[in-house]
Amino acid sequence: MSIRKLEGTEAGSGSVVVVTAFQCRSRLDLLLIWWMHHRLKSAVRAAAPDFLGIRLYIDWRRRIARSVSLWAKGTGLYDMGNVKEHIAATRFPGTRGIETSCGVYTYGGDWRSVMFGDGFASRPPLQKTKGEYRGAAN
Repeated sequence: MSIRKLEGTEAGSGSVVVVTAFQCRSRLDLLLIWWMHHRLKSAVRAAAPDFLGIRLYIDWRRRIARSVSLWAKGTGLYDMGNVKEHIAATRFPGTRGIETSCGVYTYGGDWRSVMFGDGFASRPPLQKTKGEYRGAAN
């Protein structure tokens, strides 16, 4: 039995969006979450070829940080196990009393098909194209 549950599924071969929420106890914790994400981005990009990019949304007043990452394939998430820095960083929130939750959202099809029925198709928006540049803005 494989622990890689996404392999061989629609979520494994299709693009995914991962949203992680960090409910922090202080603004200092928010700043530390921001710094860790900024610092880890290049290590993740180097080890995970299906990683397309990440954006951190911070609500300073409510002390919530939401990380939204884009992946060309769901199975690419398993590459995070090769990022030693990320593995170490996952232990940080618990030491500071930061509550976390995370969801993986799969591609449901062309928006017109989802909303109005069959008959519409387009290339998935997170599907990598040949020669796609993964620059610093990602």
